[in-house]
Amino acid sequence: MRRAGASALAAAAGVVAAVAVAWGTGAEGPGHGHQHTGLFPHAIAAADLNGDGIPDLVVPAAAERKVTVLLGDGRGGFASTRSYPAGVGPTWVDVGDWDGDGHLDLAVTNTGGGSLSLYAGDGRGRFAAPREVGGIGGPVAVVALDANRDGRPDLAVVQALESKVLLLENQRGAFRPAASYAVGRGPHIALRADLDADGAPDLVVGAFARHTLSVLLGRKDGTFAAAREVKVGRFPHYMVSGDWNRDGRADLAVVCAGEDAVMLFEGDGAGNLAKSGRLPTEANPHGLATADLDGDGRADLVVSTRSSGTHGVFLGSGQGGFTEAARLRIDADVIAVALADLDRDGAPDLVAVSASHHSVMTLRGDGKGGFAPFPGGTR
Repeated sequence: MRRAGASALAAAAGVVAAVAVAWGTGAEGPGHGHQHTGLFPHAIAAADLNGDGIPDLVVPAAAERKVTVLLGDGRGGFASTRSYPAGVGPTWVDVGDWDGDGHLDLAVTNTGGGSLSLYAGDGRGRFAAPREVGGIGGPVAVVALDANRDGRPDLAVVQALESKVLLLENQRGAFRPAASYAVGRGPHIALRADLDADGAPDLVVGAFARHTLSVLLGRKDGTFAAAREVKVGRFPHYMVSGDWNRDGRADLAVVCAGEDAVMLFEGDGAGNLAKSGRLPTEANPHGLATADLDGDGRADLVVSTRSSGTHGVFLGSGQGGFTEAARLRIDADVIAVALADLDRDGAPDLVAVSASHHSVMTLRGDGKGGFAPFPGGTR
């Protein structure tokens, strides 16, 4: 895998395109791509919640006991928004069909309340009142995965207070504790991937206090092997998995806020990860997403920052390296990002979540790696 060095990026800096976007460009509300989501939104999930073929968004508000569902209008804006009550300190969300009725449901971690909120979807973008799963110490992230491969998604919950991952087995829509696994101290964000290509889902968990990744390889019987620790860098945040060098094996990219960089790892197909590159970013990077932004069949990256207002777009070479192609100047601390084709033109668009502005904003992808407000503001 080719190393992406700081010198190469610095040399290219003079030709990197820069686009300035004011937060909340255009009107707010239904029909527009800017929407208030509650106090201190912390994460985002994108999925088609009402079956119309258009990506929708789910955003928990960490400082306000609610989660907001934004239904896409197919033009980069939102046809409607609706908020649902959550527990204390909702910080993370994942999507899956918990009860097997063919409709997508939601799972939200309530970090302050020590619980999960489970919302049953009706297939039209609306959700029933939440059911609480309590007694979970410090849940900070939840990942849906079919651990035992019975066709029903289970839930892996990261417990910050106990430095563990709790596996909840799906028993016909009801979740019961199945096992608990120790991970590095101060766990935060988790990622589902298949690092050893055996068809069983694996887990990667970032550990703030140890500045490491805990890798738990899934077994075909629904359990996980003991975590293996991989050094990554200071304060790992968002992670994504993809095949950066197109060798058929899962690789990894990890935002390290304390390094002002994205760390690249090459997978060997057996569950091992070797550091293979470093992409310098502006100050305090946090959010990360991957998609083929320029239609060349290669995975690309978008990374957001919380302190600088400058966010980066890196285009993949298909050989493991990345080149910075664009910089977005957005006057906001973008804590999370997502990529989805919001206007159905075949090019991934960008969703940015700002904690300080308590809202989300959408930007239209041009199919070449660039982003700009949707025509008519952010619509």
